Amino acid sequence: MKLAKQYDAVVVGAGPAGSTAARRLGQAGLRVLLLERKKVVGAGVQCAEFVPVIISQYTSLREDHIAQRIKGINTYVSGKLASCLKAPGYVLNRAPWEQAQAEAAEQAGVLVSRGARVTGIARNVVTIASGSRLWAVTADYILGCDGPRSLVSAAIGNEQQELCIALQYELALEKPTAYAAIYFEPAYYGGYAWVFPKGATANVGLAVHSTYKDKLRLLLTAFCRKLAEEKIVQEKPVLSVTGGPIPAGGLVNRLESGHMLLAGDAAGCTHPITGAGIMNAVVSGHLAARAVITNASSQGAQPLAENYTRAIKDQYGRQFAIACERLQRRTEEWTDNRAEFLALIRRSWIAFPEYYA
Repeated sequence: MKLAKQYDAVVVGAGPAGSTAARRLGQAGLRVLLLERKKVVGAGVQCAEFVPVIISQYTSLREDHIAQRIKGINTYVSGKLASCLKAPGYVLNRAPWEQAQAEAAEQAGVLVSRGARVTGIARNVVTIASGSRLWAVTADYILGCDGPRSLVSAAIGNEQQELCIALQYELALEKPTAYAAIYFEPAYYGGYAWVFPKGATANVGLAVHSTYKDKLRLLLTAFCRKLAEEKIVQEKPVLSVTGGPIPAGGLVNRLESGHMLLAGDAAGCTHPITGAGIMNAVVSGHLAARAVITNASSQGAQPLAENYTRAIKDQYGRQFAIACERLQRRTEEWTDNRAEFLALIRRSWIAFPEYYA
């Protein structure tokens, strides 16, 4: 694929935020380049794939993109059911859904370059390695949608975000269920385990504080064994393995710098308590594109940075600040005492009224 030397906008990362922003920019008539380091968009999904039903207001969902509809989420603390939360949503087949979002951007006139790795950003110049070739392109706007270890975020001047570490297996279910499940145990320092059903299979995962990353595989293995003993899943075979870092520190300090904006995980648009990020990525992609379109159409009269930062903080600022405070207290007060642990989780998990007190 031959790249031009100049674009109105370069979007780094073809995940939910990047593809959403690129599509909207393309529809507005801008010349857009969308860069994805993976050769296949959506490969290596790193999350439980759950989204609330409201996401359909922001993005298209075909029937084949939905693995299963979910009625709610049950929360277990120290092995006992502590909450049944009505939370209708979908567990996605995320890989084909992400591919469809990138294809929608292409249909809007966006050039999507797969297998293209950004190696540097200097002012308006983006350096790209693709196969054995190196490219340098200039852009009026650069949108960083490149995940929790964002190169664009580093170029803006942000330090590495606070992260938790997750590992997930796909396992066969013993029987269908319409409910997802969350499990808190004192052994899962700073995090929790989950089971999100996908019809005949389920995403079974565990996330912990980054200081516990060396214990993660053993903890997940023990969790899967427990689920198998309870006839919830079949421990073997493991159908797929995914995992990676999840932002847990809320919005990054700088969401923009002049002509550069951050969206999705790169901006810290991941709920610090739940780790949910797909819906937030889509919304932030819309907001980033809107800020760029407004700035471009007004020939700079509408300030890009001010408009975007205000929009993101209006959307997520207060709820993320509360979540960060709850998470910090939960981490500091983590305990093996069962009564104190239950009270702690009730104060720091969204399914309980104490969280909102």
